[in-house]
Amino acid sequence: MGGIESKNRRRGNGDDDGEGTDNSDQLRCTLSNREPTATDIAVAALAVGLVVCGVIFLGSRGKKTMKAPGRSYRIFRDDFEHDPASYFRGLRKSG
Repeated sequence: MGGIESKNRRRGNGDDDGEGTDNSDQLRCTLSNREPTATDIAVAALAVGLVVCGVIFLGSRGKKTMKAPGRSYRIFRDDFEHDPASYFRGLRKSG
């Protein structure tokens, strides 16, 4: 058995004349037509979550936060210090 025949056998092309079938096309077709599993959905959700966290982190990098007055969440200190009156005006309208 020469080098070419042994490579064909390892690839699944069982014929000695090199005219075997390629199973990779069948496998690719089978995998592309399957329904997503719970694991696939969880991995996709995790990937989306990581991207969102990365965007939020990069967008807020270097900005200090503070507890929002009258609320139970955090806001950027620079935005509040720039115009605190508008923050409190908005707080009265929405509260």
